[in-house]
Amino acid sequence: MPHILYILPYLEQGGTEKQALSLIKHFQHDNKVSLLAPDGASADQFKSQDIDYYAFPRLEQNLVGGITQFRQGIQAINRSKPIDLVHVHAAHELILLTKLFLPRVPILFTVHGYHGDQSMVSYQLACWFVNWSAEASIAVCEAEQDILSKLGIDRSKLNLIYNGVDRPQLSAEKSQAFAHRFGLDRSEQIIIGTAARLTEAKGLTYLIQAFANLAKSNLRLRLVLAGSGELEHELKELARSLGMIDRIIFAGYVNDLPNLIELFDIFVLPSLQEACSLACVEAMAQHKAVIGTKVGGIPEQVIDGETGYSIEPKDVAALTLRLKHLIEDRELATQFGQNGYQKYKRDFTTEIMLTKTSKLYEKLIGLR
Repeated sequence: MPHILYILPYLEQGGTEKQALSLIKHFQHDNKVSLLAPDGASADQFKSQDIDYYAFPRLEQNLVGGITQFRQGIQAINRSKPIDLVHVHAAHELILLTKLFLPRVPILFTVHGYHGDQSMVSYQLACWFVNWSAEASIAVCEAEQDILSKLGIDRSKLNLIYNGVDRPQLSAEKSQAFAHRFGLDRSEQIIIGTAARLTEAKGLTYLIQAFANLAKSNLRLRLVLAGSGELEHELKELARSLGMIDRIIFAGYVNDLPNLIELFDIFVLPSLQEACSLACVEAMAQHKAVIGTKVGGIPEQVIDGETGYSIEPKDVAALTLRLKHLIEDRELATQFGQNGYQKYKRDFTTEIMLTKTSKLYEKLIGLR
């Protein structure tokens, strides 16, 4: 039975953790699986799996202690049963640490997208570290694949595997509980929604402004923002200043997202930076019409005029207009939703992701 070690730089409540957890749940059936990662908000979800878990401090908070405990953890895991493959997620610096302490074990690195002003620096470092120390890497969308290729990654090591999500297991009772909790009524309201961390990179300011443009003359409209983050106070102040604080629901982090998305009429992803959005795919899996921005991997999910509308980031006027179209033309919204579901089935299911990942694992383990 092969031993696979997953390494993450954090255990918060984002897409990186969701994808790693999906992989762990699947591969633990036929492999010994271990996890090396700092403690965090989603740690209990990982600890509930039948795996060995070792924690180390986040390196940006405690560099010396983090490296020391990283070394101790990886050595303890390897002593329990020799490791056959290490799958590092998101943090390229952990590739080098892994190679330092496990020099003969194959390393796979998944790039989950970098945000912020220094994102291109991070992409360049990821290319260098993969070329120096990893046997293979995964890009989660074509846009990421193109960036890495242009920056000089060894293309023989680069694999395209889209993020995948499970087909939603919906509960009418749970969706109704969300409706009651947030004062939502699909029979009386038109519900626009999104799910994202409340950060600058997600472009939520522009969604709130576009919503306000329409909601002033349409009392049926509601906007749901599912997620948490450092911009929560600022976004609430914006909603208040626009007279929309009673029409915009700040739902916070939602663990059971599909049952909340089920209530939405339209899903919007107004990101300024994005790789392969899981929330967007979850909306497509529920036949929701989607409006997304032309950044990162979103145009690979939202095909303009086919599965939804694709607009430029920060373009409040375009977002307002496209929302208005879908609100007024429910037949078009339904058609977009149906097309989006077919796109989900072709490219973005968990089964497709796991099949491609399994083949890559087998290839890398065979290198030992």
